[in-house]
Amino acid sequence: MRRFAAAVLALSLAAPAPAADAPLKILTPAYGQAALQTLEPLIEARIGGPVDIEIVGTGGIPERILKNEKIDLVLTYKESLADVAAKNRLQTQTDVAISNVAIAVADAAPMPVFKTSADVAAFLKATPSLARSTSLSGQHMAAVIEKLGLTKEMEPKVQTSGGLPGNLLREGKVAAAAQQISELKLAGLKNIVPLPADLQKDLVLTAATVQGTARADDVKKIVELLASHDAAQAYANAGLKAFEK
Repeated sequence: MRRFAAAVLALSLAAPAPAADAPLKILTPAYGQAALQTLEPLIEARIGGPVDIEIVGTGGIPERILKNEKIDLVLTYKESLADVAAKNRLQTQTDVAISNVAIAVADAAPMPVFKTSADVAAFLKATPSLARSTSLSGQHMAAVIEKLGLTKEMEPKVQTSGGLPGNLLREGKVAAAAQQISELKLAGLKNIVPLPADLQKDLVLTAATVQGTARADDVKKIVELLASHDAAQAYANAGLKAFEK
């Protein structure tokens, strides 16, 4: 019996211990990338260990949650999580930032002025081409074009992109690009003009704890940081705005 107990003890000591120091897994789309990477040192200091920040398309995040992948936290559009939230796959959701939609032009082009919807309409009529995304911001831009009565006129001029439309602008393939400010900045663009208030949409970014995480206490610390004043400047630098409660 003593030999059996000793053997069990030896095996338990030899077996690899649970990965307590394994990186905490965070998923976010491109619009959350810059802010999270800026905050990464603060996040790791708060939890006393590393994080693994993976950039994933907005639609891919709910899919991976539903596949029961090992994910601890996601930072993404709140409305994109409606289905997984309804299926009780999230523990908590905390709104932390706002993302707005803008139009960018080439760095050497004159900066457009968008004070009214008429300004946007005039710009769209004049521009020879426009790239927009296929995600929520691109869908909003399509709705803006429809609201302005320009759907038919813009149809031959619009290119859709599953990635960053700003890259098409930077490469000189289009004259303008519409997407979230944070993603236009990520593409390295400078002449970025937000849509006016009557055409704008506040896209809410939420930090959601995924059901089944073994790091709930650490995730809570990260969410508290993302919702704090300490994160506000990182959001601003990334082209986002801190969510005002």
